[in-house]
Amino acid sequence: MNGGAHRFWSKSLGWAALLVLLAGPWHPALAAQCPKLLMFDGFDIRTQNNAQQAAYWGKTVGVQGFFLNSVMAHWQKDVGTDPDSKLWQDVATFQSIYSKEGVTDNFIKVASYKSHDWKNPQANRAVVTRLQHAAMLAKYAKLKGVALDLEPYVPIWGGPAAGPEMATTVEQEGRAIAQAMHQAYPGMTLFVLPDALSQTQRYATLLQRFKSGVHAMKASRKMPKYDRYEMAVSFMRGLLSVPWTHVVIGMEQTYSRNAEGMGPSVQRTQDDFAKLMGRGASAMHLSGAPGLWPLGPTRTNKAARESPGRFKNRLHAAYAAASQYVWIYGHGSAWQTDGPYAPGPVTADFNQFTDAIHQIEATCKAPR
Repeated sequence: MNGGAHRFWSKSLGWAALLVLLAGPWHPALAAQCPKLLMFDGFDIRTQNNAQQAAYWGKTVGVQGFFLNSVMAHWQKDVGTDPDSKLWQDVATFQSIYSKEGVTDNFIKVASYKSHDWKNPQANRAVVTRLQHAAMLAKYAKLKGVALDLEPYVPIWGGPAAGPEMATTVEQEGRAIAQAMHQAYPGMTLFVLPDALSQTQRYATLLQRFKSGVHAMKASRKMPKYDRYEMAVSFMRGLLSVPWTHVVIGMEQTYSRNAEGMGPSVQRTQDDFAKLMGRGASAMHLSGAPGLWPLGPTRTNKAARESPGRFKNRLHAAYAAASQYVWIYGHGSAWQTDGPYAPGPVTADFNQFTDAIHQIEATCKAPR
């Protein structure tokens, strides 16, 4: 759905009308173009770089892209600059094979799995160089771009890692990274997740964190007292300061949203970033991408987290709200029997989940 249609949807239709539309056929005016469906987790390029796996993910499951998590796992890894290296050739081969099955919109995902010393200028410069190399590889392999996973798997945006006194440094680092990646791949799409602004807002209570499933606590572990995303806002301010062709914000707050909450959530995310940067979301080419987490309550448990019917309704609403992407958190190998991250079969009603994907895509006439 294009931006104009999205504005028509959210402003001209009441939410009661939205519920009627969700229950009935897809509205022709809103079906000009489907958002692409991406999968986070579930896939391993090291073992699934072949035509059989490409057909499974593209045709059986029905996704159009992946966040590749084994290419540059974290900020401290360097993919290098050699097109003849095994890594570069593997990524290019992956894109060639998978794109034939409609899995075209793939991203190198870089996460903050390891700590970073913001006070070390040499470490900051090294990260800029490494992420520039990631963008170079993405361009060479004809991927869509780079995805930055800002989830603080270790303290990186607050507490012992960075306080308010580091705000300027963190913003400058975000800007330097953005400039380096943009220089290497001017036409790339920058995907950032989760929505750091939502994570810092005061209404993100402990109860909501439990409901979302994102910040599930272990019995022996307490929530940190500091804001885990405090400096991520400064980082985003720097990151969004360059003229990206496309910027997508991956939203985790929609993991628990009912269908009627999808549209307002996406609009709120876009409005929040417009306020942060003092520019309209359309001027920044920025859009929100709602995320869903229907399967896999734990990394080794492939059970459903919701019914197939509820998933279908929420996926329908997510497609209506998004202009570019919707994404699924796959959590281990919940979407594949004997997948790379967990053995065993998928949940008993798995086919109803994949059927829902195909039905929604067919209804909104997704280009394949």
